[in-house]
Amino acid sequence: MRQVFALLVVVSLAAAGSAQEPVRFKFVAGQPLTYSVEQTTTISEATLDEGTPVVLGTVTKLNLTRRWAVTAVNPAGEATLEMTLLGLKQVISRPGPKDKDGKPTVNQVVIDSATAEGKAQLAALLGKPILTVRLDAQGKLLDAKGDNPTSAARLTVELPFRVTLPEVFPAVNGTWDRAVVLKLDPPQGTGEKYDAAQTVTFKGDNQGFAVLGLATTLKAPPKDPAESVGLVPLLWEGDVYFHRATGRYAGARLTIKKEVANHAGPGTKLTYETAYTEALAEK
Repeated sequence: MRQVFALLVVVSLAAAGSAQEPVRFKFVAGQPLTYSVEQTTTISEATLDEGTPVVLGTVTKLNLTRRWAVTAVNPAGEATLEMTLLGLKQVISRPGPKDKDGKPTVNQVVIDSATAEGKAQLAALLGKPILTVRLDAQGKLLDAKGDNPTSAARLTVELPFRVTLPEVFPAVNGTWDRAVVLKLDPPQGTGEKYDAAQTVTFKGDNQGFAVLGLATTLKAPPKDPAESVGLVPLLWEGDVYFHRATGRYAGARLTIKKEVANHAGPGTKLTYETAYTEALAEK
């Protein structure tokens, strides 16, 4: 009996020790990390035309492939990565004029790097590093630089790999927070800043992947509803997947669904809805 009890104690301590082991990103110099992204965004705007409600909607479908190349890793596990777009297709659909029978039509604008025309349009973005970041082993952003300063700055909110890892994973349903500042750049604003928090919930493990629930919330909404229009696209919710054995971000499934009332005056409303999926293309 004593031997059985002693064995149980050893097993329990081993399990506890394993549960407390730090979980970190494992960056390897020279390693490419390629991700496919799909995003569909629907924006509906209700305005008033001489007192009559008018609803207009835009649907944007985006598909892209991007590669993060790990160019250097120091002894502390901090990595420098360069991001290159390998391919992009965007389809924007808007209401068109009515046809001869009075029925509505849809106008589409398509940019596709797989076509000669699209490749020429996207030449400044494709096939070369356009962002350089430094991350620590917990995924914290240490630095970000790029051809577009606004895109680089946005990474302080939308991290390259979406979440930071805690010192030690909590029990299932345990959480940790990251304070962020949302900034309204032109044309939505003039640099106004709003405090927000990203809360991550450890939902458990599934086939070697840690499932991390992500929720981004404002500490307080803007007094002017018009300013909310520029903040809504940053309020992501959903799940992020981290592969424990390889120490890699495996992808995410995120959504936003928000309404902003009176954004353009009394009686107006904007509805913003988007679904985002990202997946590691190579294991």
